[in-house]
Amino acid sequence: MRREEPTPPSPLPEGKGGENNPSPTPPLNGEGLKTVVGSVPPSFLGKGVRGLGSPLLFLLLLALPACAPKPGTSTADAEVKTVPVTVADAKPMSLRRTVSVVGTLYPYEDVTLSPKVGGRVIRAFKDVGDRVGPGEPLLELDDTEYRLAVDQARPAFEAELRKLKLTTLPATDAAFEQWLPRVDAVAEAKANAELAESELKRAEREMASGVGSRQILDSASNRLTVAKTRVQVAETDARVTLANARRLKAALDDAERKLNDTKLNAPNPPEWSAWLKELGPTTTPLKYAIAQKMVSIGSPVESMPATSCYRLVIDHALKFGVTIPEKHAPEVIVGQNVELKVEAYPNQTFAGFVARISPTTDTSNRTFGVVIGVRNGDGRLKAGGFATGEIVVRSDTVVTIPPEALVQFAGVNKVFVVDGNKVKAVEVGIGVRDKDWLEVTGLPAGAKVVVTGQSQLVDGTPIRVR
Repeated sequence: MRREEPTPPSPLPEGKGGENNPSPTPPLNGEGLKTVVGSVPPSFLGKGVRGLGSPLLFLLLLALPACAPKPGTSTADAEVKTVPVTVADAKPMSLRRTVSVVGTLYPYEDVTLSPKVGGRVIRAFKDVGDRVGPGEPLLELDDTEYRLAVDQARPAFEAELRKLKLTTLPATDAAFEQWLPRVDAVAEAKANAELAESELKRAEREMASGVGSRQILDSASNRLTVAKTRVQVAETDARVTLANARRLKAALDDAERKLNDTKLNAPNPPEWSAWLKELGPTTTPLKYAIAQKMVSIGSPVESMPATSCYRLVIDHALKFGVTIPEKHAPEVIVGQNVELKVEAYPNQTFAGFVARISPTTDTSNRTFGVVIGVRNGDGRLKAGGFATGEIVVRSDTVVTIPPEALVQFAGVNKVFVVDGNKVKAVEVGIGVRDKDWLEVTGLPAGAKVVVTGQSQLVDGTPIRVR
């Protein structure tokens, strides 16, 4: 049997093949496969391959393009994508619950003084900003008229006392009744009555012995009756004199009071010792501060209507008057601490305490009044100023997260919590917010929350913590 030799390929046309002009690789499509199959020499295929037949060769060549790598793809694209994130711990924190208040600072005591009598100011001892203790003089009025009234009332009163042989008025009527027999007129009348009584007794004895007469007896009896009447008259006159003396004493006292009222002094209230105890130690002695002076030397002052001359305040402690919505009534109690701030000292907090709570609610705005005590021993706070405050009602342990961990969308507040290699979206409630932390509910302390990269996350997204 004669072996057939493979037919050599026909020579390529000049300029379309060969070493100098290689032909381009045909595309691996239908036409390309025909070209490739037709260009493979039978001797290259070998006997085994020829035995399989051309269909198998066609399938192998058809699979070659599928096995080739596609442009722009890599093995990393076959892996699941992970999102790089940073996380932080949800931390427990002790948080003070407060009730915010605003209001005005008032003096601990505020009093406006006016003289009780009219006159012309001849001296003014104190001015605005001065401090005065109880009883210290503030101003003085011309007292000429009032001194004359005293000089007239005193002699008349003393004359009545001399009639009663007294130097001072008895304290009670009973004491005067014991003194009454010492009054000259009463003593003389009683002596005459005793003499008349002894004469009557002698006339009765003479009449009984038969040596007397009825006329003498009747005359002695009449003299005794007259003497007793004169005793009663003398005692009545003495009592009238006592009443007149008391009236003149009242007039004298009134004249002396008016004379004293020409001097206006700082008040000396009986509560002063209690105030000292309540206010506690201060950097300056407890005194009134002069807030206003309304008169000058030569100014006329009237008693009716009263002319205001000085306004005095106690500012060692202040009263912070506020109103609070009635919903906070169960939380606010006397003695709670209060932290105050004023515009004059924006970086400083002043301590106060709840001193008094109104028992009623204002029906017009449904609020109740609260008075907060504020110690002001150094005098830095000014009465009449505006202040803000926080009443500390209780302390709670809460969970906080960084503010940037919160994701808000369509009215829903949530955070992404690390759960293994993935994240879990957890809806939370929000509370107090600070620049460095945010109070949340519905999240346990210690949970790790995502703080960056949330825009690429959904529930269940794989993550890689940086």
